[in-house]
Amino acid sequence: MRPIFLIGYRCTGKTSTGTYLAKLLNKNFLDTDLVLESTWGTTIAQMVDRHGWPYFRAKETETLMNLDLENAPVVATGGGIILAEENRQFLIKNGVVVYLYATASVLTDRIRKDKKNTERRPDLTRDSLSLETQKMLEIRNPLYQALAAISIDTEKFSSQAAALRIIEELGPQYRST
Repeated sequence: MRPIFLIGYRCTGKTSTGTYLAKLLNKNFLDTDLVLESTWGTTIAQMVDRHGWPYFRAKETETLMNLDLENAPVVATGGGIILAEENRQFLIKNGVVVYLYATASVLTDRIRKDKKNTERRPDLTRDSLSLETQKMLEIRNPLYQALAAISIDTEKFSSQAAALRIIEELGPQYRST
């Protein structure tokens, strides 16, 4: 059994689906954003504000490369982790990549409702949230799609249903745990 990496934009359900999936598989759950914040003792927003996006992206890569992948954990990744080629290669080489997605309008609505997201995560552009989300998805969706062994529409599936669907698509070696 290999680690499972959940990729996708903000508020696609990576953390909630990943938590449930890890419980079903009796595996550890890791969230790269939380590991990064814990390791560096700051929020992502503070890190970006103090040091800029390139610094944050370098720390994000460092965090990914240093994850403990023993015992095949379920890993929720930051939405932009796929922007670096080094990270994309790491994900493909070291686990099964599952892409969680939803439309820009649904994600914009979810982001607005998620206080944790707005307080801890910086704006990616100077655009409105709606336009920012649309622009980021245009850039990132091809990268997410190219990496994905499994894709799940989180508009159609709750976190619990998405986790069950992932297990179903992963095959028998994951169902037997």
